[in-house]
Amino acid sequence: MIHPGQVVEALMVALEAEYGDALVTAGGVSWLSVHHVPIRRLVTRVVRKLLDLDEVPIATAFGAAEDLVVASGTTSLGYVAYELSKTGLSFLLGHGEPEELTPDSGEPGMPVRPHLKVTTAPVCAVSWSSRHAETLLPVLSALAGQGVRTTVVDMASEVDQRFPDAPESGITVLRLPDEALDRRGDVPVQSAIRPESERAVRAGQHEIGVGRLAWLAARLLVRGAGCTHPSWSATQYIEQWLDAVLLASHSRVLLCSNDSSPLGVLAVRAAERAAADTVYVQHGAWVEGQTSSHAQRCRHIAVMGARDVRAAQTWTRRTDARTYVVGQPRFDGLTQVDRLGQRAYLQRTLKEQTGSAPTRIVVWACQPFNEQRLLGQAEVLAEGLRNARDGWGLVVAPHPAQNAETLSPLLDVMNGVAVALIGADVGARGCLAGSDALISSSSTCGIEALLLEVPVLELALPATRTLRLADYGAAWRCESSPDVTTLLTRIDESPQTVRVPTAARESICHWDGRSAHAVADIVTQALSDSATPHHSARGTDRR
Repeated sequence: MIHPGQVVEALMVALEAEYGDALVTAGGVSWLSVHHVPIRRLVTRVVRKLLDLDEVPIATAFGAAEDLVVASGTTSLGYVAYELSKTGLSFLLGHGEPEELTPDSGEPGMPVRPHLKVTTAPVCAVSWSSRHAETLLPVLSALAGQGVRTTVVDMASEVDQRFPDAPESGITVLRLPDEALDRRGDVPVQSAIRPESERAVRAGQHEIGVGRLAWLAARLLVRGAGCTHPSWSATQYIEQWLDAVLLASHSRVLLCSNDSSPLGVLAVRAAERAAADTVYVQHGAWVEGQTSSHAQRCRHIAVMGARDVRAAQTWTRRTDARTYVVGQPRFDGLTQVDRLGQRAYLQRTLKEQTGSAPTRIVVWACQPFNEQRLLGQAEVLAEGLRNARDGWGLVVAPHPAQNAETLSPLLDVMNGVAVALIGADVGARGCLAGSDALISSSSTCGIEALLLEVPVLELALPATRTLRLADYGAAWRCESSPDVTTLLTRIDESPQTVRVPTAARESICHWDGRSAHAVADIVTQALSDSATPHHSARGTDRR
């Protein structure tokens, strides 16, 4: 059986080999490097469709180039899912010719100047999501406590994802100009691509022409989808803007929580041009299957647990990379969590919405999957709860990217179960400490529950990736409703039998409440090294 991931990898390698240098930014960054993530997403969807395709659709007419690739919806943080239209699929498989495109002038844009006054700061941090902000802010606060100033470059395209304004003394926030991400324009890479190229990669019974795939992938660069997928015009603007900020701030260390998506790639390469060291802080669990889509570019890589060390060392593109096990700064605050208050909140919510007061409560940490997948998960949970010993109630906790309207159909399949829905503003993170168990497929809330010794049920239904906590003895794998029933019954009868060994917990996330200070120490050491004359790079280290 052909594995889709192998075909995707073969296509990405072929694209890089044939067209990696077809277009580069002024700073020397390849279009396939900057837009690796959105292009790989498109290639992945194309491969899966072709492997299920028996007949080749033959289009009789070819429309505008943009119509060959169509947006099929958005996910969290504005990620746009792209599909090939029937015409696009036919074109990819060798039928028809692309329309003539208006050539780009190729003239460089005007030099960019930051709109805000930039003060000197030895550290520059970049953020474009609330998860980045939650991860980095504790580190910046620890640095501020040591007298180290930071400039935060906030490139969020959504208001609720922004870094907080002037969080405290020593931290200055600069925001990317609103117009930066709205820039559009044609892409000169088209002129360097040969759709008629004979090189092809087999996907099942079909041959995918690499030249035609590159031609279609380049069309994504015309579009703009906020911070997760800037257009090529926006990419050029942002690169110049980052160069100007780093030049003005005289920063010697760049701190980030993503160095593989477009903005992260641009930020790290800008730091390299400015001769600044780079520090990456893992902001979420790495899910199996992501290996080929990750490429660590920072020199210092701070990971959550021992199991992440090997992945970081495998994914890095640097021979001088150093890996540190530090835990997660975002989890430092769990040491102060109000368990009794969260328990009272869960009991009150269930009482208000169901009229009952269950003696046991399980929280379902939802994720922004499609409705069909969520319904399948809800049915498994409902059956598992109905067959468990009486007394269990379920609290559905939405992901921040979800709302009550999208989850209301799930409640319809919960007949016979005491179920309550809480707001996305609370979410699983705001109440899991008061539960008797947490269930999810791949939410990082599972790690928070693990650290708080709340039993975690890892929902591993077909075609569903998990955090693999169960593989490390840190959770219990549930592949069906009987598995859910068995685990809930076990928790009800003997809570002590589901305690996770300390070693298993440490392998997932080192937790001592001082992760932020550990990362701050990495940054200050990098600053010290950068001030040392004739500094030479050191090999990979584990801490």
